[in-house]
Amino acid sequence: MSKRLLLFAIAASTVLWCRAAYADVAIEHLPIENSSPVLLLKGEFTSTDNPDLLAKEVVTSGAKVITFNSDGGNVVMAMAYGRMIRALGLSTLQLRSSQCASACALAFVGGVTRQAEPGAIGVHQSSFSPDTEIEGRTAVAAVQALTAQIMTYLVEMDVDPKLLQLSLSVPSDDMRYLTASEMQNFGVTKGSLTQTPERVPTVATQSNVAVTPPEKDDTPSPTVEQRAIAFVNDYHDAWSRGNREALAFMEKAYAETVEFYGKATSRATVMGEKLDFASRWPIRAYSVKSGSTKVTCQDTCKVEGVVDWFAKRDVGDRVSSGTAEFSVVWDQVTGTIRSETGKVIQSDKGGSGPVRLISQWQDENASCHGGSGDSPQTMAACERREAIGTKLQTVGWCYGRDGEYGYQMQWHACGTNSNRPEGAVAAVKSSIARPNPASFPVRARFAGKTMMPDFRGRDREFNSFRTRIRDGMREGPNFAGRYTLIQIGCGTGCSFVILADNQTGRPTTFPRGGEQHMYLSLDYRRDSRLVAAQWLNSETSTCVVEFFDFDKDAWKPLSKSEVGNEEACNRTAAENLP
Repeated sequence: MSKRLLLFAIAASTVLWCRAAYADVAIEHLPIENSSPVLLLKGEFTSTDNPDLLAKEVVTSGAKVITFNSDGGNVVMAMAYGRMIRALGLSTLQLRSSQCASACALAFVGGVTRQAEPGAIGVHQSSFSPDTEIEGRTAVAAVQALTAQIMTYLVEMDVDPKLLQLSLSVPSDDMRYLTASEMQNFGVTKGSLTQTPERVPTVATQSNVAVTPPEKDDTPSPTVEQRAIAFVNDYHDAWSRGNREALAFMEKAYAETVEFYGKATSRATVMGEKLDFASRWPIRAYSVKSGSTKVTCQDTCKVEGVVDWFAKRDVGDRVSSGTAEFSVVWDQVTGTIRSETGKVIQSDKGGSGPVRLISQWQDENASCHGGSGDSPQTMAACERREAIGTKLQTVGWCYGRDGEYGYQMQWHACGTNSNRPEGAVAAVKSSIARPNPASFPVRARFAGKTMMPDFRGRDREFNSFRTRIRDGMREGPNFAGRYTLIQIGCGTGCSFVILADNQTGRPTTFPRGGEQHMYLSLDYRRDSRLVAAQWLNSETSTCVVEFFDFDKDAWKPLSKSEVGNEEACNRTAAENLP
């Protein structure tokens, strides 16, 4: 084995933040008017540095905040500085006008309070100094020991050790600058820049590092065009969430009357269609393709673009995915949609996964990794990648499995050994005793041609819903051998269910639905008479699930249990049940 090892040979078992050191850390004072100075740690950490010097500077200056301008260096010494910063009760602050990268990130997290601007903290894989010569087995042992030290240190500093996993996906000759949400999620930051005291106003130093007052926001107000695009993105983000959140957003998103696909339509009718779709396809992810959006504004704004989607039924394995064009007219005064239309460009036949969204994620990931850390375009790509990743997780797809790192990690349908962040579909299962569907076999199976209801005679009480019933029955039986369960919206969070017999054409009602049983979600199979009905009990603010047996043309209740608080109803019945 070569005596000179680089990270590429040990990427699967090594750590981040090691770089060659070229200069000792120096301490500089950033004088602050009417306040104690901020101390700047400048240069790369080396084994000859002495953290006690920092303690002396803090005592003599009264400093309470540390900032950095460092490319990293010696990992052990960076952790020693971090522990000294924590022992002294200091805060750390990092602005993008300088940087804290590689081993410096370890020193930064020593702060009791830690704030950093997006793009100011960088991480990557580790490597030995180019001048290091070390025998292979000794190198592996040293790497393993150092990994254990860093893991212990991160836990000590209340940082999620999974930050190591992210860092290992970045080559040592590249740098991954963390987004604001990543820093918050990993625990790299605690608090926000607006909480930083007034002791950090603008001041220039000999090192040309400018510390700018965080409370001053020179960002220009967004233009009308930017607001319109932001609304459309928020719209698709909301539609990618659970039905409760999605429908609550849609209720406020539309004007009283909308030109809906070429026809003047009331908001109530639009919401009925939205609820109908959401009930049939409760698992959804929509993502606007980067660079596809065009906007023109006068009295109103017309926003056009292309969106990729993935949706899944809560019954069976049926999925829908593809790409569509959309066109929305947005009223900038009321903040509502006045017109909406669109068309499908491509629809995936026989697909089973969100391949288009994964492709979007990969494109944004490449831009995030390949761009400059100080570039707004790079940070925007990182934010888009993170948003797409969240949507993939909510439809049941996970990135990487336990024990995988870097290049090994791929998107896949979540399993028992997947890295499964909070919010991933089926991440939570209740302990409710679910009856075995096989214990409720069907009495007869459907054969022949579907018989439609007699809406003018025997079944005229269902005439108002004839289109929805006919459409549902044309898809064929989906329950108990010969029946079709059809869920129809009646307002935000409100729906009811009709059971139609494909053999006789006779429709009947389901015992749960309407405003008494909001956010109704069903779980059922074609080869069983068993139905699970989940709904929100508004009196107790709990999510309830009931089991019914449809036997001999009658609904027989079996059991009733709570699956959690009202938030549990944001998930479907299929997601909540074991």
